[in-house]
Amino acid sequence: MFRQVLLMATLAAAPFAATTVSSQTPAPGPGSVCAAGEHHAAIRHSLVKPGQWGAFAEAVAAHNSWYVSHANKTTTNLVRVVKPGAGGFALSPAEAVTITRYADAPPPAHDAAYDAFTAQYKASSELKDEVRVCMP
Repeated sequence: MFRQVLLMATLAAAPFAATTVSSQTPAPGPGSVCAAGEHHAAIRHSLVKPGQWGAFAEAVAAHNSWYVSHANKTTTNLVRVVKPGAGGFALSPAEAVTITRYADAPPPAHDAAYDAFTAQYKASSELKDEVRVCMP
């Protein structure tokens, strides 16, 4: 009887054991699918809240500083959106694009400084769209 109970318990726990083992093995990062000479990057299109352009730009600067402080070569660039208008083209005060090119290294652990710049992004903007790409 005990052997049958032990066998049933082993069979019932088997799927969880496999999950535990596989969750301990780190999955390859998104950059692993990029060709040689390409870097994994995130392109984010954000809607900047009225009057919050400066705060959004500060969040980008803090984002870059955070990576530098962790000796990681990831960079984030702020790209202005150009919109057509009645008088021609103008820089949009309400839209921004950021391009984060990730270093070929594990990302640093999140800390209070990470939480601060992500909170600043959230307070100053709304993420409209994000795409992950391989960039030359």
